[in-house]
Amino acid sequence: MSLSSSTNRGIGRSTDNGRPFDIARLADDATRVMEILGFERTSLLGWSMGGFIAQTLAVEHPGRVNKLILLSTDPGGANADRASTAVWSHLVDTSGTPHEQARRLLSLVFPNDVAESVYREFGDIVAAARAQLSPDLVNRQAAAMDMWHRTGVGNRLREMNLPVLIATGTADIVIPPSNALKLVNAIPGAWLAQFHGGGHAFMYQYSRPLADLINSFLAVDGFALRPV
Repeated sequence: MSLSSSTNRGIGRSTDNGRPFDIARLADDATRVMEILGFERTSLLGWSMGGFIAQTLAVEHPGRVNKLILLSTDPGGANADRASTAVWSHLVDTSGTPHEQARRLLSLVFPNDVAESVYREFGDIVAAARAQLSPDLVNRQAAAMDMWHRTGVGNRLREMNLPVLIATGTADIVIPPSNALKLVNAIPGAWLAQFHGGGHAFMYQYSRPLADLINSFLAVDGFALRPV
């Protein structure tokens, strides 16, 4: 099961009551989805804000998570390294045409040369998705992320007793890669993979190596991947 901002309230076909929400509420939403689908336990993959949600779910409902994979995310709280003010302002900027928004977004999640090639191939798709986003929803998501960076899950990351894989792109400007080191130091036995030159959406740049890594991680029983 994968968690990302694309599956949250008001995104895609998800319903939205227009009220403020926080990461804990989104984690509760994900837990309810698991219940409805009949998943008593599952492995979770969370990217970006989805990583905030996955961490919270794993801490609040440890019996429901087999393994945890965290991509391009941070531990929250005051010690998390934040994007620059300029990057953050571009990230939540909903001005301009959908295609202008798409180009701006892609320039944030990929290095420049990759962003341009992705725009040429997928710009229309990204623009169509951006056209569906309301500024109000973007603002409420930003508020949820701001709250996460005031609270996070605190020292509870040290309570995790499950296999955890953390991966980051070394050129991520949205969630600085230094956060991956903070996570691996906070979660007992966690493993870290760094992808050279990868942006925030490094999964596109390293799709096969990352897929192979994740498949290997999921295939190993118990804690065999942990250092000894």
